[in-house]
Parts: sequence; structure tokens; C-alpha cells
Amino acid sequence: MAIETVIGKRALKLELDGGTVDGKQKVVNKTYNNIKFDALDDSIHLCGEALSTLQNKALLQVKKVEETIIRTV
Repeated sequence: MAIETVIGKRALKLELDGGTVDGKQKVVNKTYNNIKFDALDDSIHLCGEALSTLQNKALLQVKKVEETIIRTV
């Protein structure tokens, strides 16, 4: 039995600084879905940085989130 993996969904996630609450850093997430499957990591990162300039909060991290389907062939 052979197994294959296929990318199901891809998203860009921005983690923004939500300030400090009770001595712990609060993280605010913004997620943008339907990222092209052939988009390069450099392009995704640049896009995330550009989108973060439209936010009121400081950017902490840019993440690429992928959902992978594992199935038998």
C-alpha cells in the first residue's frame, strides 16, 4: 500500500503584538486563506510584511500554514 501526501489548503498567518496582559505577551492572529500553491516562501514572507504595515499592531512573525492530506494510492 502506497501513501501520498497532497497539500489541501495554504494560508498566510500574521502574528501581531497585542501587548502584555498579566505579565504575558498577548498575540493577535490575522489569517489570509487561499494562498497559491506555487507561491515561494520569499514571496509569502514579503507579502506578510507588506500586509503588516496596514495593521495597528507590530508584526512578531509571518507564518505559512499548510493542511496536508495523507491518503493511500
